[in-house]
Amino acid sequence: KNFAVISNVRAVHQERHEFAAKVRAARAVLGWSQAELGRRVGVTQRSINRLEQAGVDVRRSTAVAIEGVLRDEGISFEFVPSGGFRIVVQLRTRGRSV
Repeated sequence: KNFAVISNVRAVHQERHEFAAKVRAARAVLGWSQAELGRRVGVTQRSINRLEQAGVDVRRSTAVAIEGVLRDEGISFEFVPSGGFRIVVQLRTRGRSV
């Protein structure tokens, strides 16, 4: 039983760090500050900072909002079978894909 709990804790920890890395990478591609992403998502810069440091569990609604904002900007992610993720950037011009 204890091994299952430890395994679940590790999985949550890894998922939190992966989401944080995705957000940092997407912001870098977009050239956005934490404050800019926070404004677009409806949370504070401090919330984005804590999320990017993997210091908090992300609310599902916040994760969905972040993913939606990034998707609207042409940013998505692909899982890499060997581990990790790949960032996909779809260039946009005046709201249209290029």
